[in-house]
Amino acid sequence: MAASVGGVEHSTPSGDHVRIGLAGWSEAVSRFRALYPVPSDSGKVTGLQRYACTFDFAEVNASFYRRMRRETYERWAADTPDGFAFSVKVNRGLTHFHRLRDTTELAPFIESAMGLGPKLRALLVQLPPSLAFEGPTASAFFREIGRLFSGAVVCEPRHDSWQADDARAMLAAEGVGLVRTSIPDPEEQPGPGPVYVRLHGTPRRYYSAYTHADLVQLADWLRRASPGSRFVVFDNTATTAATLNALELTSLLEGAGSGLSAP
Repeated sequence: MAASVGGVEHSTPSGDHVRIGLAGWSEAVSRFRALYPVPSDSGKVTGLQRYACTFDFAEVNASFYRRMRRETYERWAADTPDGFAFSVKVNRGLTHFHRLRDTTELAPFIESAMGLGPKLRALLVQLPPSLAFEGPTASAFFREIGRLFSGAVVCEPRHDSWQADDARAMLAAEGVGLVRTSIPDPEEQPGPGPVYVRLHGTPRRYYSAYTHADLVQLADWLRRASPGSRFVVFDNTATTAATLNALELTSLLEGAGSGLSAP
């Protein structure tokens, strides 16, 4: 069930590789169709196919709310070109209901997600704000994920205890990246493990756009980061902000002025 790592990625001038995309695609494509054009002779296309004409990476959020059939993942893999990549958000039954204490559903969850084949590049574990760090429980959970899945694994904790040294050390020991949910400080260096920047919008969550200065700062930070698995997800999808921010960041990293070309 291990995920292979490969495919086409955005490349920064320093040689780093960055995947840039949105948290989900349905809302953005259905509400802001003008930003997702397709060739006039393409015939009928799905929303994901329209999205994949603009971006080559997407974060799957539906998997957090319900069980997804492997056939659904297989269809998404078929709807996207070679070189496209997905991250998949771990189901809330594991993170919010069982609170990392029961791992019996991890294997079937990952088995279904592997319907994406080599396009599955990362798993996102988002934790509830009330879940404090408990070393043995967390370590056992992430060790089991590592046994089942060889791609990037990242964690978005929302309790302050996960910022302590012992929590960070546990994540590093298990090869898990700590998700960043704000524009990194210029002096900040990424920790060990995969880099995953997940931007929800500020000051109004899900709505607000990031400024040009914010994106320049993020692009500069990404250029200085060490090579490895790295992803930027815009979750401010309630408006056109996510799409426009993702396009601008791609342009900044590629040193181009015309936005993102089709993969």
